[in-house]
Amino acid sequence: MTKKCTLAELEPGMILDRTVFTDNGTTLMDAGTVLTEHHIHILESRFRDGFLSFFVHGTAVDDELQAALQGNLKIEPDHGIIDPTYEGLYNEVMEQMRLLFEQGRQTGILDLEIIGTFLADKKLDDLCDGARAVAQIHTMKREGDPILHHCLHVAVLAGLMGRWLRWPRAARERLLLAGLLHDVGKIRVPREILYKKGALNGQEKAEMEKHPKFGYEMLINSGLKNETDILSGVLQHHEFLDGSGYPDKLKSDKIYTYGRILAILDAYDTMAMEYGSHQRSPFEIFDVISSELMAGRMDAEYGVLFIKNVCHALVGTWVRLTDGQRAKIVYIDQSRTSSLPIVETEHGDFWDIATKKDVKILEILSGDALA
Repeated sequence: MTKKCTLAELEPGMILDRTVFTDNGTTLMDAGTVLTEHHIHILESRFRDGFLSFFVHGTAVDDELQAALQGNLKIEPDHGIIDPTYEGLYNEVMEQMRLLFEQGRQTGILDLEIIGTFLADKKLDDLCDGARAVAQIHTMKREGDPILHHCLHVAVLAGLMGRWLRWPRAARERLLLAGLLHDVGKIRVPREILYKKGALNGQEKAEMEKHPKFGYEMLINSGLKNETDILSGVLQHHEFLDGSGYPDKLKSDKIYTYGRILAILDAYDTMAMEYGSHQRSPFEIFDVISSELMAGRMDAEYGVLFIKNVCHALVGTWVRLTDGQRAKIVYIDQSRTSSLPIVETEHGDFWDIATKKDVKILEILSGDALA
């Protein structure tokens, strides 16, 4: 089936349905070309602003599904298990963040030198490794300050979004930093409110909802007044397109790109945090975000792209089903935000979760759970 894609949506394996021409009318790529990373790089260099639409058909997706069902799909082994190298790198970055936030709590100003190291030493960028990064968000224990973990997770998701959008490095780095600092204003919220167990009362909720402005003011005072993108992301990550968000109840035309993106990433990681006896599965979270997209509260373009790419990253991860079995995700139809995966159970059976009304995915499994 032919569909229209933007430049950012092109993927290796898609097949051009129509010939792509240059501005002067010469043929750049013929219809029938099976896109590779090299082809996509050529298109990116030619049409850098991304305004062009491409008509493709995706028989490669059908081939992938058949390969999965026949057991021929090559999957990276157990990339959903905690990676000690990744965990060590994560802990190093967490220590840098702890120092940054603690100094900010004491002085009201953030150390730009520490912020610079996040980009200079590439450790934070190295954490933005699609398959591993998504799995770690759902499986890694959040010991210590949950706000630091949340900020780091949103930063990692922001780094991934920058790649999925195929933004240039400078824009990706600004989005990553906006994710890292999006909740820094919470260090000015009284601890008894910030860490309160249970629901906040009206006065406490009003105080909590000041944190975007607290963070914005802190960045201004720290010498980042010219970083408009980062500032807008920090200030607007709780705004919704219908005007129901905070702190300023802005509507769609007033909410900048970074605020639109961070609203989705912040919501995803907040819902991924542990609750009850298990963590929410990504597919539970997709349902909530999809509802927000349909209701016009969150940006549909960025939301669909995010869900699609997280689905791609989840292929190969191990999950626990509600009947107690363990299974590996082998295929997800990425054309719909509400898609459920096909899994291979530990007993070698292939199940389409969408048709198994009595079985759902409960959680992503960690290495300890697979031992």
